[in-house]
Amino acid sequence: MNMFTSPDSLNQFLHYASTTTIPAILNQRKQLLQQLPITFRRAAVLMPFDWNHGATQIWLSQRSKQLRQHSGQIAFPGGKLEDNEDSITAAFRESAEEAGLIRHQWHLAGTLSPCYLPSGFKVVPVLAWSNAHLQWRPNCAEVSEIFAIPLSIILDSNQYQQSVMRYQQRWLPVYHLHYQHWHIWGATACMLLHIAQCYEAWYRQANNISPVN
Repeated sequence: MNMFTSPDSLNQFLHYASTTTIPAILNQRKQLLQQLPITFRRAAVLMPFDWNHGATQIWLSQRSKQLRQHSGQIAFPGGKLEDNEDSITAAFRESAEEAGLIRHQWHLAGTLSPCYLPSGFKVVPVLAWSNAHLQWRPNCAEVSEIFAIPLSIILDSNQYQQSVMRYQQRWLPVYHLHYQHWHIWGATACMLLHIAQCYEAWYRQANNISPVN
């Protein structure tokens, strides 16, 4: 399914997503986590969109099972901010270290609202896209595998499921996405659902479709 007719149309959508407020379905989770007695540490991840001759997709990685935090989980490349570092710089730096990303192949489109994690991180998703011939070079100490999912899956809100998790006397919504043998959940699924919700609003706006009440 060709959801974007050109790299420019993908860039326009990602810019739109970066300038909209957090969807209501995710704002509740954000507010619940902000109420916890946690000092959140700043972190950033890169959401790498690939316009490959119209076959648009997004790249994710499986974290090494040897890591102490979030081992074996599906995630975007990223990590904690260093001193005097901004989110965009951190996201690209970590992506180069973890996956061998080549910075000049990528176009920055913006950032999403921060995603709060029960593990104590406030993560800024950085949106970027490329139409270059990509060759990943994963750091095996941090990444087990790098794979892509078509945007036709990612941008369909019906593909996501919700469960709940008890955490510090609160019930937190947890989102899930299944693709082939991959199970994507937690913060990564939240970020993807955020993009899916933005796409639905963008599509309605572009086609003058009234939202369904």
